[in-house]
Formats: sequence, structure tokens, C-alpha cells
Amino acid sequence: MSYKNRTPSVKLLVGKNLFNKLLGILDSNVKLEIKDENFSNMAKILKNKLLKYSVPKDFEGKEYVDIRFFPYEASAMIWQLLAITKKIDSNIDFYTVLLENYNNLKTIE
Repeated sequence: MSYKNRTPSVKLLVGKNLFNKLLGILDSNVKLEIKDENFSNMAKILKNKLLKYSVPKDFEGKEYVDIRFFPYEASAMIWQLLAITKKIDSNIDFYTVLLENYNNLKTIE
């Protein structure tokens, strides 16, 4: 099976506005020209891929876009989105909660 014939396993169906927002975020990240961790270059790769391979759909008069990602691309996309989020105020240290949950699961096993 050749690479070109593989269907990416992660599917995301979004409306036209969310598609535009997603591509706008990637475009902004490209313009930042951040070379650390290949950040801006990955944004460029994802942006070009989405513009080339996404499939526009029309369902009952509403415009959608079918986006497909391979797992590593989905991971890169999440990283792109997390990097642009503003600091969220939270009084909870979720990492500490994660550690507690993880340690509790280890003691059960």
C-alpha cells in the first residue's frame, strides 16, 4: 500500500467559519517565524495540507469541511492551537490532580 493511498485515521468535520478560523490560526503561526521546535514551519505544512486535501461538503444547505489528519499531524495541530491560547486563570493545578490519579491507578494494578 503506497503512502498516497492511505486514508488518515483522524477525521474532523467543521463548519466553514471554524475552517477559516483554523486556517487563520495556522497562518498567524506561520507569520510568527518561530524556529524553535519547527513551530512555524509545521504551521505552514499543516496549512498547505488543509488547503490542498480538505474536502468541502454541503449538507442541507450548510457548508462543512471534512479534514483528515494522520495521528502525528493531529498532534502537531493540537500543539499549534495550544501555543496560541491565552493564559487561562485557574486555581486548580491540574498536573497535581493528574499525578494523584496516576498514582492511584498504579496502586490498584
